[in-house]
Amino acid sequence: MTGLLHRALPWRRLGLLAGLAAAGCSTPASDFVAPTSLTAESSGEAGGESGGDVDGEDDAQSTGDGDAESSSGGDGTTGGAPPPPGDYAMCPEALPEGWVLCEDFEALQDPASAFFEYQDGEGAFVLDDAGGASGRRSMRVTYRPGVEGAGYLSAAFGRNPIVFGDVPQASTDSDFQSVYWRLRVKTQAGWPGVGPGHLTSATSFASAMWNQAMNARLRSDGDNVVLLGEPTTCVQDDQVACSGYEDPAGSRGLGGLVGATPLFAAKNADRWFCVEAHVALNSPGESDGVFEFWVDGELQNGAYDLDWRGSWTDYGINLITIENLWPGGAPSELERSIDDFVISTKPIGCE
Repeated sequence: MTGLLHRALPWRRLGLLAGLAAAGCSTPASDFVAPTSLTAESSGEAGGESGGDVDGEDDAQSTGDGDAESSSGGDGTTGGAPPPPGDYAMCPEALPEGWVLCEDFEALQDPASAFFEYQDGEGAFVLDDAGGASGRRSMRVTYRPGVEGAGYLSAAFGRNPIVFGDVPQASTDSDFQSVYWRLRVKTQAGWPGVGPGHLTSATSFASAMWNQAMNARLRSDGDNVVLLGEPTTCVQDDQVACSGYEDPAGSRGLGGLVGATPLFAAKNADRWFCVEAHVALNSPGESDGVFEFWVDGELQNGAYDLDWRGSWTDYGINLITIENLWPGGAPSELERSIDDFVISTKPIGCE
């Protein structure tokens, strides 16, 4: 379920919608807000991770079948001795209080078995044995020159009208009003210092026809090397105005939140960054909704006066996606890695 700029709904969704023709187009943010102070008070906390110099002064400047090939013996294998384990903790056997989902990709053989949706982008988004942030495995993204889509995966949780059949879904009877989620991301050695587009999003689906009530996306700020938070609402006069998935006619941007840490800078290639985000829906009829995000435990930006949904309360936040859409396509073949995906109702941190 990526926020797909200038592309039709992916094949699996077209099937789920029984042929509904709906084009996906993300709504550009307006009224960008400069980064808040990194010491600003916020509604959550996240622990630090990579440390070291992360300034922005560079030293040098889909249609898969949903069944991923196991990385054991697949394209992600490196041969020979396995890589050493990563520096960070893997998912605990017993999830901490508030955690809804944790996936470190160590034992996973097929992402489709663990997630509501998985699209490998014709082999562009696959399990990788070449090393992880925590254990020895992660998900590898391969961007191809001029190709926008590079796969995605989506985790469904809470009451969700688009979920049916025997597919993975967590906490099926809950309505989530506030959600934190975290992932680790690393660009390849030699990354050219350019933003790769979409990274992750959280949304509230309002009907079986994939109408959305709101969407909170993190993506690169165009080609810039920092993240941009992009909140969008589809609620007008307390009714969901969007028809289908990412309907530009019915959606309205709530401003843009520009981050500070240049995690996609060339100087910061080949290192893991911890990205955590938090969305809280507004109290019905109030403008007290939240969207904030951190990199390595440092608050990047936040908005605390959002009207995500008016007085609409039919569903809560119910889907989070890891997205690999590069609008316009990559300038050359490039790779990034994703690991240690967590969803929680409480701050997660980077430990």
